[in-house]
Amino acid sequence: MTDDADLDLVRRTFAAFARGDLAELTQCFAPDVEQFVPGKHALAGVFRGVDNVVACLGDTAAAADGTMTVTLEDVLSNTDGQVIAVYRLRASRAGKVLDQREAILVTVAGGRITRLSEFYADPAATESFWA
Repeated sequence: MTDDADLDLVRRTFAAFARGDLAELTQCFAPDVEQFVPGKHALAGVFRGVDNVVACLGDTAAAADGTMTVTLEDVLSNTDGQVIAVYRLRASRAGKVLDQREAILVTVAGGRITRLSEFYADPAATESFWA
């Protein structure tokens, strides 16, 4: 897959998530995809397999009481099948608000996403929000 195709795949994945298109999300991920969500809150952990990763994304959206928006700001790639997606996450729940830039390191192989690792501008605020 070319670097442009990797970037397009990540853009397509973000668009599918924003639309709640689970069928499209499933097509973007390799069957053995892994997602790493840092922290100690209930949504943190390592999720393996497309069903578990899609469920994790759904659980995160549900935990934000339908208020979560993710706005893709930029995508950057190297020549090794890695893409960094920078985005703004906004959500509110239980009287708390989270509004910050985040990034996700995406590994692509064979035209599908095989690994996702999340990074936060303010890990403590993220932990407090999802606790």
